[in-house]
Amino acid sequence: MIRRVAHRVRTHATRLRSRRVALAVLLAIALVLVLAPVALAAAGGGSSGFGGGGGGGGGGGGGKAFALYFIVRIILDIVLFTHGIVRVILIGLIVGAIAFYFYGPRLRRWWAGRQNSGHAAHRQTAKRERKVELAAAEAADEDPMFAPENVRAAAQRLFVAIQAAWDKGDRIALRGLVAPELLGEWERRLDDFDRRGWHNHVQPVGEPKVEYVGLSRRGREVEDRVVVRIEAKLRDYVEDRQGNRVKRAGHMSETVRVREFWTLGKRAGHWLLISIEQGAEGEHALKDTVAPTPWSDENALRDQALVEGAVADAVPAGTSVAEVADLDYRGDARAAALDLSLADGRFAPDVLEVAARRAVAAWADAVDGNDRALLALARTDAAYALLHPDGGQTRLVVRGLEVRHIRIVALDAGATPPTMTIDVELAGRRYLEDRSTAAVVSGSKTRATTFTEHWTLALEGQDEQPWQIARVGAPAVKA
Repeated sequence: MIRRVAHRVRTHATRLRSRRVALAVLLAIALVLVLAPVALAAAGGGSSGFGGGGGGGGGGGGGKAFALYFIVRIILDIVLFTHGIVRVILIGLIVGAIAFYFYGPRLRRWWAGRQNSGHAAHRQTAKRERKVELAAAEAADEDPMFAPENVRAAAQRLFVAIQAAWDKGDRIALRGLVAPELLGEWERRLDDFDRRGWHNHVQPVGEPKVEYVGLSRRGREVEDRVVVRIEAKLRDYVEDRQGNRVKRAGHMSETVRVREFWTLGKRAGHWLLISIEQGAEGEHALKDTVAPTPWSDENALRDQALVEGAVADAVPAGTSVAEVADLDYRGDARAAALDLSLADGRFAPDVLEVAARRAVAAWADAVDGNDRALLALARTDAAYALLHPDGGQTRLVVRGLEVRHIRIVALDAGATPPTMTIDVELAGRRYLEDRSTAAVVSGSKTRATTFTEHWTLALEGQDEQPWQIARVGAPAVKA
């Protein structure tokens, strides 16, 4: 009798412990699912940011709910029908898999956000801001628009006005605040909201913090730029057809924090928004060249001098390279290019490197902004392939690209025009984005990658840029 009672007591205690374990596991799962990263852009953001799905606004909720039920059922069975170390190992494996599946991407976004918001990041930003302010004082002597107090005030007004216009869905107001090229992308997202019967509301909570972190003054209004880092708190939610409010995916509140880098350009004597980059993808702005005058960018001046010298050493107009050089060479393409550069300076590998660096910079600018610079360096179809490799529904976003290595893989100096094929190894952020929903189709906004572009250049450009991108091959990507 005593043994039976003792057995029942032990059994009851075991069940209580099992229930506690199950409860702890369920709480861990709940924490994994609700921890939220820093929000993406409010004004200009797409429908994929709401409701937990890739543009579905909660459409994937039923599938997730079923998956969660299935996982919980498995864990309960493990708790009830296993014991000891086996139970601990199985539950640990399941929780680890859940954390990796649900929380891995959010953890990377959170960590990227923390890298741009901790004490070290604030010190780096403050140091950068002091450097930019000194340069801005020089630029403001000739153009007061670059003065720090004017840039910060203009950026703060722009931020508030753009949120208000987006909140109302006022496209006419946005036209006076956002560059036409970026607004074209935003209107696709507004059209997508309209098709769903959704209205994205955004209202600033308090004043945004604005830091002046970038300046590029090229002497022509269309090329002048400043970059500001903005931290702000917003109420950001979607109202659907039935009047229900849908929060941002992964957030338990309508209030979100944003950390963004805004690039501003000049138009008719005032600043307007050209590009927005989220915290991690915009951090390259803290290292970009500060150019308060058109002649202060030493790298650009050196490149210009190199190209001018190469053009001066080119074969005379109306003369082909084949007439002055032996094209029957042996060895690799780089060695052949060096030999040809003795007859025509434009074939020098250093000139190819300048062409590639300029094209990379123009490519990054064209993602959100005007593609005029890219079209000056590439044929129209090649430029389109760089920006929209999968067609017009998506766009390829590249941020903070750094040229790591350039290799000449083929040379056809006898062609009309002559061509060189190069592999350009690049490092930076690269991802494919749905233009209507702003959902990331492939790649990552927060994780940098290394990839190699395969370009064929043709000697058909003007003297300022003799080599043009004629064809674009599929890039090889390294994680």
